[in-house]
Amino acid sequence: MANVVTRLLSMKHVFFLGRLSLNLNVRTYVSALFVSGKRASESFAILSPYLDFDERFSDMDKLKNELKLRALDVDAESVKNSWDLYKSVISNRDALEKKRIDTASQIKGLNTNNAESVDNEEITRLKTVGKVLREDLKVVREILWELEDSVIPKILKLPNVLHKDTPAFDPVILYSYGNLNPGENSSCSSSHIDIGRRLGLLEYSSPMNYYLHNEAALFELAVLRLAADEFVHDNTMRVTGLDFARSIIVEATGLDHESPEDSFILQDNEEVEKHSVNRMHLIGGASLPSFLAMHTKQLINPKYFPLRYFASGRQYVPFNSCLREAGMFTVCQSSVAEVFAMVKDSKSSEYAEEFERILDSAKLLYNSLCNHYRIVVRPARDLRPWESLRVSFELWSPYSNDYIEVGHLSLCGEYLSKRLLISCQTHYGRTFPSIISGTILSVPRLLGCLLEESPEEFVVPDKVRKYMPA
Repeated sequence: MANVVTRLLSMKHVFFLGRLSLNLNVRTYVSALFVSGKRASESFAILSPYLDFDERFSDMDKLKNELKLRALDVDAESVKNSWDLYKSVISNRDALEKKRIDTASQIKGLNTNNAESVDNEEITRLKTVGKVLREDLKVVREILWELEDSVIPKILKLPNVLHKDTPAFDPVILYSYGNLNPGENSSCSSSHIDIGRRLGLLEYSSPMNYYLHNEAALFELAVLRLAADEFVHDNTMRVTGLDFARSIIVEATGLDHESPEDSFILQDNEEVEKHSVNRMHLIGGASLPSFLAMHTKQLINPKYFPLRYFASGRQYVPFNSCLREAGMFTVCQSSVAEVFAMVKDSKSSEYAEEFERILDSAKLLYNSLCNHYRIVVRPARDLRPWESLRVSFELWSPYSNDYIEVGHLSLCGEYLSKRLLISCQTHYGRTFPSIISGTILSVPRLLGCLLEESPEEFVVPDKVRKYMPA
């Protein structure tokens, strides 16, 4: 028993030294999704994510290759070793706890015997063993808490598994509608910002500050009504989402909940809230976090699958300082059409069928909006952490001389449902549904492309015109 304690104390000493040398000049990242035992008295744990990374680490070559394809600088071997250490400490804790319970049972059994037959020396010995075991458990628990603070946030930052159809390097054209006119294929001397100002449709100052005027403002409302009718007609439930979400939801998508470039963080004047790990974020009612908040920690009856939702409204995404400002293509506030679906099992044909169903609805929408667009499967480096596959709806921008993504649809698998405990009950126990999500249409991006396509006059598509006032 002494050897076990000495080894654990030695492990704890080395671990502390490693953390000290690592964090001398760097502030420790604190997870909102996973609250360690050390922080249990400071933060309320809304849930504990389902951690099953053994399968992920079973094929290290595949994991390293996927991280490389995503252009992520992650030491996969180090993360795996940390995970293995974390599991071994849990095994030690469980073994010690079992011994402690067995010892307590033996003491209880001896005490229930007749007074004449009680072996006082044996009881004393067992009590001593129990005391040592409790001290050992205390040491192991402290080591485990430190490991939780250090290891689990790194594990949770690992991105989703790549889908087999995700291209390694170059985008793949899945579908193309119409053809580029010769004039559209040539560069345009005026950007959509200059065209919009000249036509009295647009006032633009920065990604944070722009206004739509006249027909452009009516077009924004009308195209979202058209999108809503298209998806509601396809048995999709229309909902109104929440504009705000907690840090736990933001982190569940794989984003850094502390980074102002990943989400808009609401500042609070209260000192306690300033240092909270679960603050409020402005995300918009038509966004992935808004849908996730609806089902977090929810057990869903299997008979309700597939679940299909649609929302139109605002979406807020901070401007990334690493990107070049590109007018309406990089604004922080967008009016969008967002879809969200869940199926019971990613390994069934229903998963692919649901994805194709949404894709077909999006095609019908874009066929009525554009003379030409294409659907492209994005390579691994373009995917967000929660995506395993992403298809983009792209329109041509003559001024940029390139295609612009105006919408997308993504396969997410069980990545999000496991992190937020969105589950369903089956005959074999609880399983985690697979999620399909995407911003089908971003109005500012669509408007920018349409303005550049017809710089002399804003041509509103006929089907959209029907939803505008006479």
